[in-house]
Amino acid sequence: MPNRRAVRLLVLLLTAGLLHAAAPATADDARDWVPRPVLDLDFPDPAVVAAPGGLVAYATGDRVPHAWSRVAGGPWRRGPSLLTHRPSWSREGGVWAVDVARVRGRWLLYYATPVRGMGEHGRCIGVARSRSARGPFRPVGSAPLVCPSYAGTPAAQDPLLPRDPTLPRAGVIDPSWFRDADGSAYLLYKTDRIPSTVRIVPLTRDGQSVRTGTTSLELVRSAGVIENPVLTRRPEGYVMLASEGDWTRCEYRTRWLRSASLLDWTAAESGMLLDAATTGLCGPGGADLLEEPGGRTLAFLHGWTCRGTALPCVGTGKWDHKPRQRGRRSMYAARLGWVDGVPQVTGWLRPR
Repeated sequence: MPNRRAVRLLVLLLTAGLLHAAAPATADDARDWVPRPVLDLDFPDPAVVAAPGGLVAYATGDRVPHAWSRVAGGPWRRGPSLLTHRPSWSREGGVWAVDVARVRGRWLLYYATPVRGMGEHGRCIGVARSRSARGPFRPVGSAPLVCPSYAGTPAAQDPLLPRDPTLPRAGVIDPSWFRDADGSAYLLYKTDRIPSTVRIVPLTRDGQSVRTGTTSLELVRSAGVIENPVLTRRPEGYVMLASEGDWTRCEYRTRWLRSASLLDWTAAESGMLLDAATTGLCGPGGADLLEEPGGRTLAFLHGWTCRGTALPCVGTGKWDHKPRQRGRRSMYAARLGWVDGVPQVTGWLRPR
């Protein structure tokens, strides 16, 4: 007889349309129908780049843990943290949801680190640089790149002025670098808590400073949670992926938005790309995009797996509050296709 956990998993997949009704109801068969992590370790909010010799991935954690592999399907090898130290304006605490880009011969790491004056979780954004994608990365400058003016730090290059009284005093997280077709560089980020917003600020061509005389602009606002923005440009317009919901639950998901304009998203189209119902995963979010040779696109993301297995957690509640389940956010990789400028999952990479 199949165990209870396998039955619940099969019900979820049947509801999602990922299994035929005749699929065998055993735990072993269930494993064959569910996308498998390419890195089955705790590796939340993955950012992945192509570097000499293969791929490098970075995760939320203490001073940015990383992993590397020759190919996207692995095997991936977990490595140490790459940020040499927190900047002088930071306090102790985890570094969240980074992004990495190669700009003018340097590798740049954009990161969100805790600061004083905004409670336990308030963070601001800095930049670090290295000559190698595998570090070490050393912080740049004596002040944040982006930080609200009410934080206890030196004045940031983008202080979010004038202050918006409708937003919480919670800081900024989830930096994401973007280069437009004309070579202009930008940084997207999220204002934390709810309502939450995604903002964009122009950067200098070397990516290490906010462009003189500019300030950030709000692109998207949500009464709930919208976060982890990543932007790409297609012939049909600009496409943003963003996570929605509570990251601790299976209902966490990834939405796409498309706009004809980089700086005006009021008329943006939107749809769901990844959620529990369509993937069978628990909380598919924190996605990053990697363009492969030949125009193919990969999406790297995390999802909750439980009890030391490669199977998704099944059920309700906050998985970071269930120590007996041993939940962790493993890294998956999906192939994306584009239909009229809209992303669609065309397949999943299997671990090697």
